[in-house]
Amino acid sequence: NHRYFKYDHVRQGKRQPGSTFKTFVYGAAIDAGFGPCDVRQDISPHIPVPGGEWVPRNAGGDYGTGQSMTLREAMAKSVNSITAQMMMTVTPANVVEFAHSAGIKSELDAVPALCLGVSDVSLYELVGAYGSFVNGGLYTEPRYITHIEDKNGNVLYRAVPKSRQAMSEETAYKIIYMLRGGVEIEGGTSGGIPADLKEDNE
Repeated sequence: NHRYFKYDHVRQGKRQPGSTFKTFVYGAAIDAGFGPCDVRQDISPHIPVPGGEWVPRNAGGDYGTGQSMTLREAMAKSVNSITAQMMMTVTPANVVEFAHSAGIKSELDAVPALCLGVSDVSLYELVGAYGSFVNGGLYTEPRYITHIEDKNGNVLYRAVPKSRQAMSEETAYKIIYMLRGGVEIEGGTSGGIPADLKEDNE
């Protein structure tokens, strides 16, 4: 009941974004000159951290298969080992900078594990930041209400979108191409989406 519990889960609630943050790692990589077709091996890097080293595991619990794959395929299959490699290549600081430019406003820890989405962000931020890719690199602050009319159709309020260039159109285009890999590449983590939507429509 909003009357007693005025808490906005979309704007105020923050959670670890997990693998949805990987898009910003690859975005920073594309911005740095890498391409979707660049190839890396599925081998977990040994990353020095205070008190030892961090060797990220893949979702299946392994440290890599040794298989070579493109960055597009690695992103489509949400391969942790290659994401961590790219994080260390472009540096955590540059990934933080790219994510903030894309539309993430929360404080992000510039640590290796950030590539797996360990810093809390809100759904509102993610929607705005992902919109930057779809809008050709233009960040537009998300709005739920675009305008308000009275019963006669007179406009009482019209929202004026706040926009700014977040990244190049080329970077945005390449990331959209990579995101499509989730449904276009066999084994992509978004492969079930079309079937789910079909079931909903039926």
